[in-house]
Amino acid sequence: MASFAWLLSLAVGFLSLSQEILWVRLISFGLRGMSQSFAIVLLCFLVGIAIGSAIGKRFCERHDDLLRTSALVLAAAAVIDLSLLRLLPALLQGSASGLAAVLFLIVLAAALKSIMFPIAHHLGSQQSGTHIGRSVSKVYFGNIIGSTLGPIVTGYVLLDRLSIDGCLLLIGLATGVLSLLCAAQARKPATGLAAMGAIIAATALAWSGPAVVPAIALATSTEHVEGTKVDHVVQNRQGIIHTLSTPDGKPDVILGGNAYDGQLNVDMRLNGNLLDRGLALLAVHPNPERVLVIGMSTGAWARILSASPRIKEMTVVEINPGYLKVIAQYPQVAGLLKEPRIQIVIDDGRRWLRRNPDQAFDLVVQNTTWSWRGYSTNLLSLEYMQLVSSHLKPGGIFAMNSTGSSDVLHTAHKVFPFVERRLNFVYGSKSDFSRPVPTAEAAFRELRLDNSVVFAEQAFRAGGLAREMIKAPFVAPEQQFAGMSESPGLITDQNMLVEHAHGLWRYRLPNFYRKVDHARMLLDR
Repeated sequence: MASFAWLLSLAVGFLSLSQEILWVRLISFGLRGMSQSFAIVLLCFLVGIAIGSAIGKRFCERHDDLLRTSALVLAAAAVIDLSLLRLLPALLQGSASGLAAVLFLIVLAAALKSIMFPIAHHLGSQQSGTHIGRSVSKVYFGNIIGSTLGPIVTGYVLLDRLSIDGCLLLIGLATGVLSLLCAAQARKPATGLAAMGAIIAATALAWSGPAVVPAIALATSTEHVEGTKVDHVVQNRQGIIHTLSTPDGKPDVILGGNAYDGQLNVDMRLNGNLLDRGLALLAVHPNPERVLVIGMSTGAWARILSASPRIKEMTVVEINPGYLKVIAQYPQVAGLLKEPRIQIVIDDGRRWLRRNPDQAFDLVVQNTTWSWRGYSTNLLSLEYMQLVSSHLKPGGIFAMNSTGSSDVLHTAHKVFPFVERRLNFVYGSKSDFSRPVPTAEAAFRELRLDNSVVFAEQAFRAGGLAREMIKAPFVAPEQQFAGMSESPGLITDQNMLVEHAHGLWRYRLPNFYRKVDHARMLLDR
């Protein structure tokens, strides 16, 4: 019995922590990567553990046949786990009530598995004398091993090979098998048959439902066009990528972690991606031979910059290899994968910069994710901008998407002597680049993609996009902070200002955050 209790403790720890990894992935996807996603899941998970442990203690006090109890509890846990495949698409649709229901399911799923923790210890310590402590510690050690292996195996192995649906199904079935093993140990065939029937029914119900990720993606989509559909989904350990198409003929959009990443389009007549924010660099830098692009995503930014024959070498650093699979499906950007001047590196942008201290560039272009999302500080902080600055050649320019955050612009002013802005893009350099270079028009006229000019002649006439970039590439200095978020602050690695202190709610509740910022300013005095 001691060996089985050890196995039971290990398996429950493995399954419980594996499921927590999936919960974080799902909640983060539903909330578009809000930094609070992990904290929300952890809170619910810990509440579930506390409730389950208390219930398990009562079972140990009042029930003699703990193996039969274990079989029934695990069967209930398996049914709940398998039912998630049908419940989650219906609940994670962006509503507060749906999110509350999902959080309750996190508590319930964690509680059912946590009931087994005191039971496993009770079963494994049916000894007396000096051996009680040793037997309890062995069972506890088994739980630690399982709890450690769960996140590692699920986070680094399963999520790289299976979809969310596959992982949820696997955990539900494994929990069901554990229930049947407990019934077999208890020698209660009736209990085993009842558990098996419930598990089979739940599996059949789960199997007949829609895929979880596409269902949530459509339900939470900001594309409010009837007939919108999910075309491509890539799931791996780095995250979830999907594309949306609409019947109105607009270019497909790509989303990373359910947050808008841009259009799969490089047509400057449409300029749907606002690629002029990147091309404006060609108007102010005379000879950008070496370019670093951090964050490939749709590939549109690297693709449009590669249209310039002045660029001799481009390095693109992207953390998620899944984008390569998506880009290959779209001819507009697929040429990026075959361009001999471009080297695509799968790595974290900040880590790559640290590992390559001798690399220097004329342009560093970064069109990464929304400032309020989790981990955005890693690519927006004072320390990060200083790191990028050390990789700029004389006259080099760093361009980054602020996504409307005045904090990003304010932080750039603390790092770079010269800072400019175009729309929501912020540019920094050690040299003055505020005025177009004499070769600006020639740089735009020579842009070619697939042997076709990027800008037609009308773009160079009065009111045309190319003419506008040549005439006024940036907003006036006195207008730099106009239209951005209020009360800018300095982003550091320690304060994680954009994702925590400000975050998405800064845009949802501007009056509240205006008062908070005012109070903080008074305290700083």
